[in-house]
Amino acid sequence: MRVVALRSFYRRMQRRHPDVLFYGDETRRELALTFDDGPHPRDTPRVLDVLAKHNVHATFFLVGQSVQRYPHLVKQIYQAGHQLALHCYRHIPFPMVNPSMLHEQLERAQNSIAEICRISLNEIRHVRPPYGIFTAKTLSLLTQWNFRLVMWSSIPPHWMQPVRWTIKQVLDEVIPGSVIVLHDGHGHGARVAPIVDTIIPGLKEMGFDFIKIENMEMRRHE
Repeated sequence: MRVVALRSFYRRMQRRHPDVLFYGDETRRELALTFDDGPHPRDTPRVLDVLAKHNVHATFFLVGQSVQRYPHLVKQIYQAGHQLALHCYRHIPFPMVNPSMLHEQLERAQNSIAEICRISLNEIRHVRPPYGIFTAKTLSLLTQWNFRLVMWSSIPPHWMQPVRWTIKQVLDEVIPGSVIVLHDGHGHGARVAPIVDTIIPGLKEMGFDFIKIENMEMRRHE
């Protein structure tokens, strides 16, 4: 019952906010695995090792302050073929930040990633707001600044529950087009790496392919 209610909720939210990505094309057996709050010096490499083991590419929503602190990890994520995206500069809800300051912080994070990886700014335009909090004004500003707001269809609270619960939650809730959120920042990687190591084979057995958010967005509009 809970899974059905969640699916209905995310469909309603997608209709209400068509400019926000909550999930991908439901006619394709594809999903996006995403990570927030990194990079983290101990835990991001653990997650990257598991993704490489299973030959899966993901999308990493990075915190600007950590980007500047650990540029070698940002480069490592990019060189492994994953998509780089923005979470924030500091982990503060966007509506609580002055618009001009928010724009400056997002540009600072975006410029740092582009400089570290020697890529264009257009490759770093997807944004996930801290705690998933946004308003109509937030969305309008992000669109005006040429950013693309990305939410999720599954965000298990892996930081506060047993690993097996998270694994079951992901496998039970997944549908074609799912956007799954896990966290490799704030020291969560010790739990997340084994979670990822288990759910990837399970999802592959269910017939799912893994794609990055940039590809998911493109396919929604084909």
